[in-house]
Amino acid sequence: MEESFRRAIRKMTGRSLLRLGVRPNRSKLEATLAQSMSANWSIALFEHLDAVSSEPETAMSGPEMISYSPSAWKLIERDFPKLLEETREKFDEFRLKWKQRFSTDELHRMLLQGNWVVENENGWSLAIKSNKTEINNFYLSTVHLMVGDAEKLFVMLSSRVLHLQERFSKYWHEESALDAVSKILPCLEASFRKREETLMTDLRATLASVAKERFSSAFSTRQKTRGYSTSYACVRSVGRLWDPNFAYENAFLAYLEDFCDYAVGLCLLMAEWYRDKWSLFLRGFSRGQLDLFGSLQKTGTEA
Repeated sequence: MEESFRRAIRKMTGRSLLRLGVRPNRSKLEATLAQSMSANWSIALFEHLDAVSSEPETAMSGPEMISYSPSAWKLIERDFPKLLEETREKFDEFRLKWKQRFSTDELHRMLLQGNWVVENENGWSLAIKSNKTEINNFYLSTVHLMVGDAEKLFVMLSSRVLHLQERFSKYWHEESALDAVSKILPCLEASFRKREETLMTDLRATLASVAKERFSSAFSTRQKTRGYSTSYACVRSVGRLWDPNFAYENAFLAYLEDFCDYAVGLCLLMAEWYRDKWSLFLRGFSRGQLDLFGSLQKTGTEA
């Protein structure tokens, strides 16, 4: 995980990735994992395991590597680096596009046209009350479209990942799923597909929820309305919580940088997770490992 993503998580959510707790309960984790498996694939997996246990001699004959697919492995090495690079390029374009839209001149025009910045006897000020309705309307008028664009990128890239997954799976099943023992790993992988889809959908949903929470935090506390001598000075101050050190020309550019780091980090996290998953599954396992597991089980029984 890149450091820019870690920083973005802390800024956008106010939380760190670090979690200190007790040692995980392996039995509970296994139970949770089993419950997330597809019922149909669980039945098929049980049948393959039962077939192997009923005729253990068949499991020890044949090629040394089980469930290894050289063709799918080559696709991983070729296609995932391209996808990761494309993800970075797409978000570079996204960042540049919204930097232009949130330039001070464009932001000034947007806020004046929406009557979010107005002039009164105290000078120019932000015309927004600290209630959910007005904050939500302000969000919809400013960064909602940007978040929607990021969600579209996430959907597009996740579709690419799932397309690659179908290709890997096809080669894998054709080359390696030949008998009961070699079907165990492909069956196990397929049993988690539905749960994966749910997790990735939930991950994508965090883009909008985190973006809105971060946006709202800059306006949800009641503060004394401050007047500015010019409309430009007022516009530059809007959302100052996002840029407390005045590092950017306006605070929306600071918000954009943090959001972009967060969004591209999520997309890369998704793609890298699938890459690592398939790197694990497609390497298969050796028949010597089956013998080792059997020996360990026998030793434990004798003890």
